[in-house]
Amino acid sequence: MAVTLSLTSVIAHNPNTTSVNLSPINGIWVAQFTISQEGANVALKKFYKDLNLQNLTLKEYKELYIKYIKEHTTLKVDGNEVLFSSAGIKLGNHQTNIKFILEDLPISFDNIFLKLAIFEENQDQNTVVTFKNEDKTFRKVLNNNNNFELQFENTESSYREYETTNFSLYVVISVGLIIFIFTGTFLYRKRNKNSP
Repeated sequence: MAVTLSLTSVIAHNPNTTSVNLSPINGIWVAQFTISQEGANVALKKFYKDLNLQNLTLKEYKELYIKYIKEHTTLKVDGNEVLFSSAGIKLGNHQTNIKFILEDLPISFDNIFLKLAIFEENQDQNTVVTFKNEDKTFRKVLNNNNNFELQFENTESSYREYETTNFSLYVVISVGLIIFIFTGTFLYRKRNKNSP
């Protein structure tokens, strides 16, 4: 059975928006993806440009879809990588739902790093990510502006985003600027000293 990929416009759904909710169910974290299939079709065709997705069986297409999601996702908890175990995929013409079990994600943790670059092939992709556990909630929109990354810490009362400053970039720029100024000053003095 060949897969039929619909690229028709869907008024009710933004084709470049995905929703990902992570929350524990019966003590095990689950990641639930709600994906606009129109945007996914475009991104998957771009990513697998050497494959004719129309010729795949439904099973092959689902496997390729899940492989793509896993390869574009990095989740680290307290510095340790957490793997996404597939729990199921339900394809639809307009919307696809995928659930992953996160067995290695403990209920209690100190910090989370997530890079979720799914459908980054679509220029205007936005992925709304929500972590929720009891009365704590963390929500962020991932896109090209933040490199599809988020990082937050678990405090007693809330999930709180880390302030992201690229300290190493500031150091490199500062050192480069200092070297440039000293070199310029040295060359200027040497030139003026040798002038008649």
